[in-house]
Amino acid sequence: MKDQRKLTNQQLADLAGIPVGTINRILAGQTDNPSFQTVCDIVMVLDGSLDELVGITGKRGQRSAPPVSVLLCAALFVLGVLIYDLTHPMVVFFRQ
Repeated sequence: MKDQRKLTNQQLADLAGIPVGTINRILAGQTDNPSFQTVCDIVMVLDGSLDELVGITGKRGQRSAPPVSVLLCAALFVLGVLIYDLTHPMVVFFRQ
């Protein structure tokens, strides 16, 4: 995001109100766990989203369609159960 905005580390630090040393350490990977507020400040300056930063997409409660492979597996399972039921007529699943 920083490269897209063409900001130097100093400019990013000034806009976010964070010491340039902190920015340098974060971008160099020397800070394992920056504070939530620091990350928020940087993301806001870069017009980004915390959701995008961590890979969250879509709206809350909204689910995307399952992959085709999941649907195919479910269909094959149902088909397998039906074939088994038809070829094993002696198996009874209810009490008489």
